[in-house]
Amino acid sequence: MSNGGLLEKAAKQQTGDANLGVQPNTATHSTTDEGGSNSTTRLLGLIFGGMVVPYFIVMWFGGVFLGDDTATTVSVGFLSFVVLAFAGTGIWFMTGRPAPASIQTVAIGLTFILLLSSNFAIALLLTGEMSLGEIDHDEDNDELVVKIRQNGGSGTYDASVSITQGDYEYASEMKITINREDSQGDYGWLKIPIQDFYNQNALPQSDYTMSIQVDGNTWTRNLDANVLSRTITGSDVSANPSFKTQDCEGSAKEQCLSGVGLSVTAGLLGSSQEYIAGMPLADYDLKVTMTFDGSTAVDYPMVQVRQTSAAWQSNGGEYGSGTGYIGDDGPTLVLGGSVIASDINQPIVVKEDWSDSGFGCYEVTISVTNLSPWSTETVEHTTLYMYEETNMNEGGQYTSESWTEVQSC
Repeated sequence: MSNGGLLEKAAKQQTGDANLGVQPNTATHSTTDEGGSNSTTRLLGLIFGGMVVPYFIVMWFGGVFLGDDTATTVSVGFLSFVVLAFAGTGIWFMTGRPAPASIQTVAIGLTFILLLSSNFAIALLLTGEMSLGEIDHDEDNDELVVKIRQNGGSGTYDASVSITQGDYEYASEMKITINREDSQGDYGWLKIPIQDFYNQNALPQSDYTMSIQVDGNTWTRNLDANVLSRTITGSDVSANPSFKTQDCEGSAKEQCLSGVGLSVTAGLLGSSQEYIAGMPLADYDLKVTMTFDGSTAVDYPMVQVRQTSAAWQSNGGEYGSGTGYIGDDGPTLVLGGSVIASDINQPIVVKEDWSDSGFGCYEVTISVTNLSPWSTETVEHTTLYMYEETNMNEGGQYTSESWTEVQSC
């Protein structure tokens, strides 16, 4: 058929174009693109509303609703309701608010429950198991600080604490909240005053054992024996003589007693009954007296010791400065006096200040009284000294004096 035939003319009249091919359906493409965009939005809404948001609530606020061990029943139920309500409402809006009885709503609800439960499962998997951390001694408050660690965890738990020493047992119910953080992770702490459970010295061979139960976990550990040894069990005293070569009684004496330097020792008596160890955490009072022939020669002021710090009345310098330290660097304290003797490099109580003096046997006694709550026992020790004239010359006169420790008088 030639160009310009009847069929071609008819086609032009119907379409205005000789091309009879199928035209693109732009409306169909537009609807498809819009549907794809809506599906992506709904999917993102489902993921964020059903997983991401509840997940962070679980991780940051401790809302693990698979049990009520981490908080009270009321707080767990309330937080559960809030999370479920907000997440469910968000998903319902994101999916086009279908009718409650529709198959779509039921499917979304079931999917939401699965997503939310998997969210909690992920939170549980990423939350580290509890472990017993450091047990430190807070010197300022004199208490044990027990750290319970749980990385990624939070919440408040019931804790049962038991501390035993032989047949003795201390038990307490406490609360611990995982709400702190350091370089090692998240933790909570228990604070236990030592005076609440102290029984007797842990040293030399009587450890304290702590057992802690938290949220189904049980830990046992021996406590630091040095921190838990507070009762003085050993004491000693010495009177170190100082001699002078001038102003002696009797012109024939070339050396005579000037006075004595008093030193006291208090601490933990070793198993050998010979060695005494320092006790820097003990509180006690000690008293030193020196008697001669049943009469008091030196009545030294009461010395109060509070965790290494010693204090007493100086009586205007007669007994030194009135302060000292014992138990930290060692168990011995040099008591003060009015004069520092160069021959022994120690303060002395000069003989002129003694209430009574004469040649014979002297008893120097230390009495250490423990203070509550560590103990109320008193530990005493007496050292004997013989004060004598010595070195008789040809004329029958003594030219020297001695001060010697003896076992008996």
